[in-house]
Amino acid sequence: MTPDCHPANGPALDSFPGDLGRVMHETRQRFVATFGARCNSIRILVDSVAADGPRGPVTALRHVVHRLSGLAGTVGFPTISARAFELEQLVAAAGGDVFDAARARNTVEAMREAFTRDLADPPAWATPAAVSTVRGAKILIAEDEADERAIVTACLESAGYVPIAVSSGDLVVDTARAENPAVILLDIAMPRLDGYSACRLLKADPELADIPVIFMTTGANLNDRLAGLTLGADEFLSKPVDMRELVLRIQLLLERSRSRRSPMAHEPPASRELSYDAFLAVAREEIARSPAALAIVRVPAERQVEASALLCQEIRGRDAIGAYGPTRLLILMPQIAAEAGRDRLESAVDVLTARGLGGICAGVSAAPGGGTKTAETLIAEADEALAQARYLGDKTAIWSERPQRLLAAAAAHTVLVAEDDPEVTRIVDAQMRTAGYRTLIAFDGEQALAALRAHAPDVLVLDLMMPKLTGFDVLTQLREVPAPRPRIVVLSARGREQDVMRAFELGADDYMTKPFNPQELLARIARLLK
Repeated sequence: MTPDCHPANGPALDSFPGDLGRVMHETRQRFVATFGARCNSIRILVDSVAADGPRGPVTALRHVVHRLSGLAGTVGFPTISARAFELEQLVAAAGGDVFDAARARNTVEAMREAFTRDLADPPAWATPAAVSTVRGAKILIAEDEADERAIVTACLESAGYVPIAVSSGDLVVDTARAENPAVILLDIAMPRLDGYSACRLLKADPELADIPVIFMTTGANLNDRLAGLTLGADEFLSKPVDMRELVLRIQLLLERSRSRRSPMAHEPPASRELSYDAFLAVAREEIARSPAALAIVRVPAERQVEASALLCQEIRGRDAIGAYGPTRLLILMPQIAAEAGRDRLESAVDVLTARGLGGICAGVSAAPGGGTKTAETLIAEADEALAQARYLGDKTAIWSERPQRLLAAAAAHTVLVAEDDPEVTRIVDAQMRTAGYRTLIAFDGEQALAALRAHAPDVLVLDLMMPKLTGFDVLTQLREVPAPRPRIVVLSARGREQDVMRAFELGADDYMTKPFNPQELLARIARLLK
């Protein structure tokens, strides 16, 4: 094991100002929580392309990997960005009947390994000191090696936890019942009862089943990891374990457990909450055939589970509710217009506020049905309406509303962010609003051109790889947009010289590659507006 148990030096979490700091940390937390699922999805797509060649999901795979390449380094995972870029080049070759599937699979595994290294060496703004530690939480350590047990114990003590150590697996269950630890660390190879068996007993006990379990072992392969996760373990760390990573993993598990143990966490209505992908599938099907309103509700991160459960009680049985990050919930309301959806949400917000959940607001958009709007467009519009509600201090806002008081209060300059990755969009949007700019959002090239014609923004932050129209297409068609033209900053994971030169030839004023520093982007925009 690595004896260094101190977090990396550097400024605390407020390195980024105000709302940007919050968004950066929320985005990093979401990245950490969803990285395993991202890798699994990429591996499935790689296997499909390997089996079907150019007829397989080449475009989808390249899109997913391109997003990962751009986002990972921005939130503090530079090695993953590099590996994802390598994979993107492999996928690009697949369009010409050449796809090295074995190398692609190895690159996916390299990304998994890079995750562990990058997580253990966070940027200064995301050091473990920035994550709220539950001081005094008990951590049960089951490790038969005395030296390793002592190292883990010392590091957890220095991080503010109360370690409880046992030297064999047969002591785990009884100790857990007696001490009620917040997290359990299990070695696998232990005398009398191995870690797998101990985990099986823990998960079979109703009083202990919800305690998070982290496996730690030497020389673990993929089968070992799958065996541990199948038994219900939450994390699997290979020895030698970097103590900074261990502390961060524990902190993240405690944050997750605290949300799960909210008083409303296990109420039956909460089971209606869909994952984002499942919600999108439902929304696409519904709005293709009938009118519907879609809302984004902003709730306190630490009480999202409770808010979801309460909202499920307030909305109709036919309405759908879905997750949208740690502070937002999606609600689909079929067969009603935006005004009716707003009224229904205002009533629900009043109920939640009366229950002690303050600071809740919502944005609403609507579609007439028949596929005239996509689910993604509705979400983007609702997100813009939510920003409007927050800006004005209202409980709710409808996307189609353009009150003069908002326009009068807007900043002197408007920035249009054209980016199809919601995570990157949130980061840029937060940075711009923190600096006092008004922001507009477009998630594809067609939306970007429409916003350019309708709103004449001062600055366009433009991704190159977007659906419907690429960034290059937008630059080309922008020549036909009447003056004044905006200053243009291209923000893309494509850093090849020919891409940069082409962007400048088409009228770009500046070019930044992802991963990027939001504060540098702000400085470049300020320079362009002088």
